[in-house]
Amino acid sequence: MVLAVLAAALLLSGCTVEIAGVARPDPRGPGVALSADGAGIVAGFPDAPVQLELFTEPQCQPCAFLQYDFGDQFREHLDSGRLALTYRPMAFLDPTLGTGYSATVTNALFTAVDPATSAGGFQFFVQQLWVHQDLAETAYSDADFADIAAGSGLAPGLVESIGRGRVAVDTADVATTNAALLEQILGRVATPVVYDIEARSIVDTTDPDWLTNLMRTV
Repeated sequence: MVLAVLAAALLLSGCTVEIAGVARPDPRGPGVALSADGAGIVAGFPDAPVQLELFTEPQCQPCAFLQYDFGDQFREHLDSGRLALTYRPMAFLDPTLGTGYSATVTNALFTAVDPATSAGGFQFFVQQLWVHQDLAETAYSDADFADIAAGSGLAPGLVESIGRGRVAVDTADVATTNAALLEQILGRVATPVVYDIEARSIVDTTDPDWLTNLMRTV
């Protein structure tokens, strides 16, 4: 099913309209934090030379393809400290497809925002969530996302929180805020969209070398 999802993505240009113990920051590398508006998750050092925003929808097939194609590179550059990537999850496909899947994934992502989570570890969690995008077509449960979190190496307390569906964020507010921001940037709601914060421009992700070329500048 995953291969079919990725193959289908090639035909599409985009999708349109409590923790046990005390977590401590990892001194060895960048972590994750909430964006200033609370609707995004910033992975990486706040002063990283390359600052990107990624608008993405958990049920969007081209978003899954983007992770398949560039996820490992995202993780490498996050771990190096040269990239900060702000994830801005959307949920516009929930009403269209009649599910609450995208909102559930959004909540799981925000649950992972913790001092115990490294930037690279968060990115790997993202990749695994999008790889298992076909869960949206099943009678999925919070336990499914807990299994993905455990397999991604998230801290046990976070895995437990995801497994019991702890509410980490108002997913409707997140979706609304990010949709409004994307409207300002793009003029419509579509995913995936990568936005270069410093250049104030949308990145052409159809170029297979876009990320390599961008990172060469720093």
